[in-house]
Amino acid sequence: MVTWELLGNSADASGWDRDLSAGADANVFQSYGWGEFKRVCGWSPMRWIARDRDRVVVGLVQILTKTLLPGVRIGWAPGGPVCIFSEHTGQRPEDLVSALLEAIKSNYRIFCVRFDSYAPLGSSLADAFKLVLVRPLFKLNTGSSLYFNLENSLDELRARMTAKHRYYVKKALNEKLDWKAGSDDQSVQALLQLHNEMVLNKRLDSLRTSSNEVASLCRILGTSAVIFTGYAHDVPVTSCLVLLFERKAFYWMAATGAKGREISASYAMVYRLLEYLQRLGIKQLDFGGLAPGSPLTEGVNHFKRGFGGEIVEYLGEWEWSSDTWLRWVFNQAIRRWSGRL
Repeated sequence: MVTWELLGNSADASGWDRDLSAGADANVFQSYGWGEFKRVCGWSPMRWIARDRDRVVVGLVQILTKTLLPGVRIGWAPGGPVCIFSEHTGQRPEDLVSALLEAIKSNYRIFCVRFDSYAPLGSSLADAFKLVLVRPLFKLNTGSSLYFNLENSLDELRARMTAKHRYYVKKALNEKLDWKAGSDDQSVQALLQLHNEMVLNKRLDSLRTSSNEVASLCRILGTSAVIFTGYAHDVPVTSCLVLLFERKAFYWMAATGAKGREISASYAMVYRLLEYLQRLGIKQLDFGGLAPGSPLTEGVNHFKRGFGGEIVEYLGEWEWSSDTWLRWVFNQAIRRWSGRL
């Protein structure tokens, strides 16, 4: 028997992250710190934990919620639920997911929630999701990403790149850029300077990010947020923000300025980032989502794929709603908020 408990304000940061880290599908977007960061952005984190009859943790989910109308709530659970605990493989996934929905329904009469699971597409959770959830009307992500096993040597990682990428990595490394990893004000401003330049040049206003948002993320996540920046003569030319949880890293945002593009600095940045993460003892890097077949993102897809990471398919986005009309409204809201989730 599985029992889901809503922790509310009683949730303990270190206890939550400790229990979360035991899940094979654990990720930074289900961490306590990420929930507190999104609270600053206007969301209310709702944390549920599942235990079996022996009170052993077998599932967790952090749902970011908003009140859409009086008595009507919606939720978004990036990276959740986390349900793959190797020592409890006898737990039926369909029972776990069904019990979660029953617990939500017992607490909220009118509710709509979307999960974006980082469990593998072929995992046992897939059948459970199909039984009780539906695919969204409007998807935020493709469910495809690139994975790097950082337990391989740097030479092995480099050998898996395309010949063209190896050429540009070598070319950019010859520029002798200075690299800095941090989350201080200088690092935040360097990233934002490059990112705003990119947004302006490519007319991607929906991707504009405020310095307050990035600074808040770095302040709340602390050492779990790392801005990695390349400087040419003390001027930032390429930068990325990486989020860490346990031995996993997630590539969250990046930008390269005009000078950086001239010298292919982003290629050196990825290479030096892999090197840096290995020194930290990180074992996995999720290089971020791909959008196969989309002409708008083909340049980014080509850039990412050329580094030789393994393409992975996550279980991805699924949702449940207490009312059909609410599901339609929720999908319209997701479309409008897509740049701020």
